[in-house]
Amino acid sequence: MSLKMKWILAVSIIVVLLVVGWFLGTRLTVKKYEVSSAKIEKEIKLVQLSDLHFSEFGDGNEKLLSKVADLKPDVIAITGDLFDRQGDSVPKELIKKLTKIAPVYYSPGNHEYDVKSAYEEDYKPFLEEAGVINLEDKTATIEVNGQKLQIAGLRSSANLDYDYPYYKEGLAEIKKQQDAQYYQILLSHMPDYFELYVENGFDLTLSGHTHGGIVRLPYTNIGAIAPGPQRTLLPEYVYGEHSKDGKTMIISAGLGAGSLHQKAFPRLGNPYEIVAVTIKPETK
Repeated sequence: MSLKMKWILAVSIIVVLLVVGWFLGTRLTVKKYEVSSAKIEKEIKLVQLSDLHFSEFGDGNEKLLSKVADLKPDVIAITGDLFDRQGDSVPKELIKKLTKIAPVYYSPGNHEYDVKSAYEEDYKPFLEEAGVINLEDKTATIEVNGQKLQIAGLRSSANLDYDYPYYKEGLAEIKKQQDAQYYQILLSHMPDYFELYVENGFDLTLSGHTHGGIVRLPYTNIGAIAPGPQRTLLPEYVYGEHSKDGKTMIISAGLGAGSLHQKAFPRLGNPYEIVAVTIKPETK
């Protein structure tokens, strides 16, 4: 094969990969996980939504809502960046419809703190009026299918440094409200502090923020970058399921491309996703 033909072949392969990657990055998918625990007696179906960033899937997000409804969740968990500088019409309309499907629990992300004044004065009261349980350094003891469990939310911050002390402080506040006899779920926008979440006894942590690594090797957990504290190429906590000491963290690739300037970076090999987690009794 001549050098010219090799170059043509190489360029052709790259183009095909880019096209396939772009196609995958425009799809709305459902990513399913299963976890088990001796603390659970009856199966629980949980749906996680993260990083909406003003995205719409069909008119009024009808495609997104249809997929969520089809999953028949017992609980819907939203892990931040529901609101950002792009406005509030899309997330507000979505929330009103989600609360008709299942109870909704929410923990804010860093973009809520980019619009802190609007979040405090408008969005928080709206969520309360809509019936959403807003968890900011709080734990709610809930009953699902006749069994009690606890779901907590760690509020995020616009400060994206690893040494920012808030995360330890917030977890310490939540720790006071925990009862170890119950299955513990944590909604935390930032996945970077998984070791802290494990140390504080959370059986399942649901995170987002990383947008699946923006560019991801299809069908793997390997993503190129993570905004925020990790700030490295091929970061460890960027997507998918991670386990340590019997505890699990699931990182959603999210529903949005980011706000404003972040949309300049297309998602490649990285579909938008709804996360569906089935929590099962532990088999003996």
